[in-house]
Amino acid sequence: MEGFNIMDILNGTTTAAATVEVFKDVKLNYQSIIVTKHNKYSMEEIGELATGIHMAGELHQPLVLGKIGEEYWLVSGHRRLEAIKMLVNEGEEEFAEIPCRYRDMTETEFRMQLLIGNTFNRKMTDYDRMTQAAEWKEVLRQAKKDGTFKPEKGSRTRDYIAQILGVAPATIGDLERINNNATDAVKEQLKEGNMKLTTAAEASRLPEEDQNNIAEAVAAGEDVKSEEIKQLAKEKKEEEHCKATMDQMQETVSDTDTTEEEKENARRLHVLKMLEKYYIYMSEDDLRCLDAMLEDCKRRKREYALEDCGVTSCE
Repeated sequence: MEGFNIMDILNGTTTAAATVEVFKDVKLNYQSIIVTKHNKYSMEEIGELATGIHMAGELHQPLVLGKIGEEYWLVSGHRRLEAIKMLVNEGEEEFAEIPCRYRDMTETEFRMQLLIGNTFNRKMTDYDRMTQAAEWKEVLRQAKKDGTFKPEKGSRTRDYIAQILGVAPATIGDLERINNNATDAVKEQLKEGNMKLTTAAEASRLPEEDQNNIAEAVAAGEDVKSEEIKQLAKEKKEEEHCKATMDQMQETVSDTDTTEEEKENARRLHVLKMLEKYYIYMSEDDLRCLDAMLEDCKRRKREYALEDCGVTSCE
């Protein structure tokens, strides 16, 4: 990548060498500066910033741009640009021309520069890290195709992203799972800071309905633990396994000349097998009920045996 060595950034080198070089000064009308969809961060206190710029009479720190083809894309200075727009809309036309610094870039390099600025210059939440992890993954894959990113043999892109964001590779796995599988409701609770990363990661393993129920509970103020969700996921998995087993049994039954009595016996056997898995969750009332059922079954067996014996007894 012309302008800086990506591996210096990934190895923890300061960003100064990556951002200060071969830039040219230019003054542009604010309307000619393009803000791309890749900036996904909130911008606060724009009014206060606009007041400060107005009092100073000019923008002291120039915007940083990437020139892609004939267009100027904003790399750094999103809040300043919004403040300038506010001033111009209020009739302060003298602020319409903005001092900028730019250099030619490819689209991949532009996105890299944007990510560098956001990653190293912001205090990120878990939601921000989720967004950043997805962005870095996409950009590094493209940079790898372009030949500007050459990872060491045996290393994974995830490892580099973990190094960039300052987290463990396993955390990157959680962030990817949330980004790819979590419902909007779960992501919203993560974004608002109501749900922990581990909780959101476990929730993203569940069906959408269960995820939304958890998000609703968290929004209502409940403290839902990741361990509780793990247990719920385990139960769901077992339920699915049971259903698959039952479906398979039904298919087998339908393919044979099984009698209704054999079908009922197979169903009873399946219930008993499931009890082996869930017996630890049984209450004392459940146990008493089962004991009574067992005694009743024994009684029936004795009655049927006596009847059979009467029928088959020697004459």
